[in-house]
This record gives sequence, C-alpha cells and structure tokens, in this order.
Amino acid sequence: MTKRASKALILLAVVLVALNMRGSITVVPPLLGELTSDLGISRSTAGLLTSVPVLFFALAAPLSAWLGRRFGAGHAVLIGVVLILVGTVGRVLDGAPVLFLGTAVIGLGITIANILVPVVIKRDFGQQAGRVTGYFVATMALGATLTSALAVPVADRFAWRGALAIWAVLVPVALLGWWLHVTRHERREKAEAEAGTAAAGLATQTPAAGASHSDGYVWRLPLAWALALAFGSQSALFYSMTTWMPSILVDRAGLSAGVAGIALSIYQITGIPTALTVASLCRLRPSQGWIGATLATGWLVFILGLLFLPALWPLWAVVGGLAQGGGFTFILTLLVLRGSDEHAVRALGSMAQLIGYLIAAAGPFVAGWLAQSTGGWTAPGLLFVGLATTLGLMSLIAGRDETIEAPAR
Repeated sequence: MTKRASKALILLAVVLVALNMRGSITVVPPLLGELTSDLGISRSTAGLLTSVPVLFFALAAPLSAWLGRRFGAGHAVLIGVVLILVGTVGRVLDGAPVLFLGTAVIGLGITIANILVPVVIKRDFGQQAGRVTGYFVATMALGATLTSALAVPVADRFAWRGALAIWAVLVPVALLGWWLHVTRHERREKAEAEAGTAAAGLATQTPAAGASHSDGYVWRLPLAWALALAFGSQSALFYSMTTWMPSILVDRAGLSAGVAGIALSIYQITGIPTALTVASLCRLRPSQGWIGATLATGWLVFILGLLFLPALWPLWAVVGGLAQGGGFTFILTLLVLRGSDEHAVRALGSMAQLIGYLIAAAGPFVAGWLAQSTGGWTAPGLLFVGLATTLGLMSLIAGRDETIEAPAR
C-alpha cells in the first residue's frame, strides 16, 4: 500500500470515530422534557446528563494520556470506542441511576478519543495536521447534528430510550475502521521497530525528550494555562448552549420541542463550515489570537440575540453554529501548533482537557440551577457572556507564536 493510500485510510478511520464522539451527548437536550417527566427528575438534575460526560472529559484526562503512553494512541482509542458502545447501549436498560452510569462510561470513552485522536493526527499527518483536525471537528459536528435533529422524531416512534440507544449502530463501523487502518498500522510499525527496521509511531519510538517522563512540566507554563482556560470557556459555552438552547427557545420564543430541536440541529450543522476553514486561517499568520477574539465576538452576538431578540432565532442559531464549530477547531489546532511533537501535544491536551472540561462540566449544571433559581434566562445569560469574554482574552494569549517542547531528561 502506498503512503498516500495509507494516510487516506487513516483519515477515514479518524472521521468514523469522530462521527460517534458527540451524538450521545447532543441527543439528550431535545428529550429533556420527556426524560424529566418519565424519570421524575428535576431540570437541574437532567442538566447533569450533559455535565457528567464532560466532567469525565476532565477527570479521565490523565488516565487517557497514560493509556496512550502505555499502549499507543491507536490502541487506546480503540478502547475508548468500545466504551462508547457499551455506555450507549447500557444506559437505557433501567432507571435514572443506570442512565447516569452509562452516560459516565460514554464520557470516559469520549475522553480517550478526545485526547488521543489529535495525537494520532499530529503523528501521522505532520504538516497537514491542522487540516485533518478541521475534518475531525467537522465530522463531530455532523454527528451532533444528526442526533439532535432526529432525536424527537425517533423518540415519537421508539420513546426516549430508543432515541438514545439507536445511535449505537454507528459505533461498530468506527471500531472496524479504526482497527483496520490505525491499530493494525501501529502494530506493524511496532513489530518493524522491534526488528530494527523502523522507529516510527507513538508506541514504538525510541524514548526521547517527552516520550518517557511525566507530562507535568506543562503545568508550569503560562501558555498552557491560557490554552486550558480558552478550552474551558469554549467547551462550557458549547455544552451549556447545547443543553439549554431548546429550553430557552421554548420559553422565550414560544417554540415547540420539535422546532427547538430543529433549531439545535441548525446550530450544530452550521459549525461545519468554520470547522473546516479555521484550521487554514490559523496558518495565515504566526499568531492566531485574532481568530479567537473573532469567534468570541460571534458567541456574544449569539447569546445576546437569543436572549433579547428570540424571534430571530434562525439567525442566532447560524451565528452560534459558526462560533462553536470554529471555536473547537481553533482550540484543537492551537494544541497541535503549540506542541513541538506528538509527546508535547499529548501533554498539552491532557492538561487543557483536565482544566477545560472541569470548567465545561459546571456550565450546564450552573446554568440550569441559575434558571431554576431565578425563574428566567437572564442570569444564565450573564454567565455565558462572561465565558465568551474569557475565551476572547485567553485566545489572545494562547494564540501567540510560541512552541512548547518537552524538557530534555
């Protein structure tokens, strides 16, 4: 097989995994009304169904990085995809405790993929990593769009349990694609390295700076903290709005649950154009802070428009979609650009996702609590404005033309 063909197949595997990395979360918000009624849980408790996997994105980040060091990024991602499958099927088999437990398993699986798929991209695509990261994020947006748009129609036919579980049919396809084109490729390279004929791949490289010691050095770097806070602000905005945008539209614009679900799907799908283009924009200048500031402005327009001119919700859904799609690609591309090699990217990704997703996990829960406590969406709106402002400021710092290298041992 030629090197070009091999890279094309690895790209296909990346896309197949990405398709399964957001749908199990974004399928929940359009069904919150039915879930709360059937399970007898409050609005703020239901918001935890989005917060729980995001919390695992943070808490399991060190474990994910360790799995990458121990087994290789490709093999570890395979474990993550299996966990997504188990959680997606298992969480609908009983009541609320099982639902939350299965959602936590999904969160663990997605965390592994969140951290280590970018490592595979950096390792296997080199200078094309930014572009491939765009494809990765765009496909996540596509998966999120499909699930949010079809959640209510599927639930009308199969109830909410069927609407949550049906997306498990996509996961085995991703498992097969990843095993064929990444895991076996990584295994072959390891065998060649052990035979003395090659020394390529995360799991098989001769230990060098950053390859065999702790990733803890990044915690002392201001640039890494700026990346982490930008990551947290972007993620908190995305998951908070994904969770509560349908409810805001029902309350403020008087939409039905079905139309609010369509609005959420517009918000998801319009993230694809910016997900595909922002990585290229990041290559235009050595510094990328201006891109983050622009995206933060888009978030502000979306939030304020939704709260104060809700009748124009189609416009705000598009603006918000462009901001969220571009925001994820921007942050992930910065992680790839700021790291000098795949080991630095793994260290940065582990820290950024630990701190960032701790912030993000609080977003949907705190927004739901503020809405329930105040009886409206103004207080949550102020929270969202603060997050967008933080995103803009931290992006200006993280976007500086600097590269992080692992210290020599």
